[in-house]
Amino acid sequence: MTWTLIGEAASPWSEKARWALDHHRLAYAYREHYPLIGELSLRLRARRLKGRVSTPMLLTPEGPLIDSFHIARYADAHGSAPTLFPAEHAEEIAAWNARSEAALGAARVRYLDRLANDRAAKLEQQPPAFPGFVRQLSVPAVDFAMAFLRRKYGMPDSTAAEATLVFELEALQRALAGGKRHLVANRLTYADLAMAVTLQFVSPVDGEHLAVGPATRAAGFHPQLCTRYPDIVAWRDALYARHRRSEQPAEPIRE
Repeated sequence: MTWTLIGEAASPWSEKARWALDHHRLAYAYREHYPLIGELSLRLRARRLKGRVSTPMLLTPEGPLIDSFHIARYADAHGSAPTLFPAEHAEEIAAWNARSEAALGAARVRYLDRLANDRAAKLEQQPPAFPGFVRQLSVPAVDFAMAFLRRKYGMPDSTAAEATLVFELEALQRALAGGKRHLVANRLTYADLAMAVTLQFVSPVDGEHLAVGPATRAAGFHPQLCTRYPDIVAWRDALYARHRRSEQPAEPIRE
């Protein structure tokens, strides 16, 4: 059985889905999505012409799945590795996923602000098949794409977003106090994946796991929070070192 995952290389939400699929050693093709220019294609694959559609999206024989949490549950049902959703911890895992979603939604505000002021990052946001001169001419289209994302997801103001992000990182720090390796169950669960990926917009993970250009990577750094939470960044790095493996080819199928 082969599935297709449509995602975005820089997206923590896509990384949640990929990590769950890779954890279970499930075969899938990966297609890179580009906001705005890929919207119609995404809608057709989602079989949804109205309403909001987003990545990651997993195309399966049963139909498309949207949302990293649902994709991870689907992977759990079809994989053979230890479950990421032990039933006795279902409520805790769902709560940590909600925290991850809140933190990422808030962190995206600053990330897009930094991208908006970095021409090099805007060049990196475009399909690699574009020649250099086309990328230069297409920078205004990237601005439109970022404005489209702001409208699509509804962005809070930067002060409120920062407060939300700090609130969730404080909760993670408290939960890991005393050198704990995992958030629930004393072993790897989806709660760990979700919160580890949350740090992508604070301190991007190393290049082996994040295939983006240097300017895009730099936009993900939040120096103040890196300094404030070195312990949870170190926890994330250790979790990746122990548990993050990828069987996927280095170059995705790009559209």
